[in-house]
Amino acid sequence: MSQPAPLAPPRGTGRLIFLGKVLVSGLLLTVLFLQVDRAVVVRTLQTLPLKLFLGCVGLYLLGYLISTVRWHRLLAAEGIRLPLWRLALVYFEGAFFNLFLPTLIGGDIVRGYAIYKITRGHDASIASILVDRLSGFAALVAIALVALGLAYGEIRDPQVAAMILGVAAAFVVIIAVLLNKRVKERASGLLRRIGLTRFQAKLQGMVEALHRYRGHRRALGQAFLLSALLQALIIVTYYWIGAGLNVGVPIAYFFLYVPLITFVAMLPVSVAGLGVREGGAVFFFSKVGVDAATALSMSLAWFSLSLIVSSLGGLAFLVNTHAAKRKQG
Repeated sequence: MSQPAPLAPPRGTGRLIFLGKVLVSGLLLTVLFLQVDRAVVVRTLQTLPLKLFLGCVGLYLLGYLISTVRWHRLLAAEGIRLPLWRLALVYFEGAFFNLFLPTLIGGDIVRGYAIYKITRGHDASIASILVDRLSGFAALVAIALVALGLAYGEIRDPQVAAMILGVAAAFVVIIAVLLNKRVKERASGLLRRIGLTRFQAKLQGMVEALHRYRGHRRALGQAFLLSALLQALIIVTYYWIGAGLNVGVPIAYFFLYVPLITFVAMLPVSVAGLGVREGGAVFFFSKVGVDAATALSMSLAWFSLSLIVSSLGGLAFLVNTHAAKRKQG
């Protein structure tokens, strides 16, 4: 007798998950604001020079350009050659939807769908996004490890060191698992036994993507270097915001703490990392004497920067939608 297929998740599951994340973000921000003087937060944000903030917007836009070039190189390695401006539109569109879609990789799903249509179903279109993400994470881990090695003699914080080494170890384990065929087969069997067979295809796709790009060493090297440049640019931008708010913390601490804050914000428990990222900023920068109100202000300024630049993806979405309608007409 054949076994019945596993039940599909309820239609409202995604909506409930999203509402749960909104609740988590709201609760975390409420707790943080109850612990600080809100008037101090407002006054601190008002001290941020407009010219400096606009300069940070420019750096953030440059980061998106670097990300687009990285993706362009990964696609080219698989013989997919598209104009850079078109990929930039898709990238901005994904960043826009990543602000509110109910999954951690919502923006990547939008990017994947768009590039899949553009390339008429080329398998490497989806694979490139996975490798794109992994290269960015690898560069962030590498920067955190280098910063830890250079600064640990002065900082001597076992908690921070343990967190960075833990994240690095977890990343190595994830890569090893994805590349190990035996582990993949066991994971597929486990998913099948617990009724989650719908994830088997996703697992298989990730493994195939990683194996496909293992032969493109030059493209992988370029992607890693571009990712390192991108992550360093993000950290410097964060430092500029802190300098504008008179935080008075050396940049070395930003190279230690910003990667950890980024890792924490990646946890799929909030909307766009809101609340989790701010809590991380308050926690880590308190280690170097930054008061909670200032750290919260710095994180909120960073989020507003991200919000402004990512919102440009809404315009990219309108441009792509209009172009698609014209093509159909």
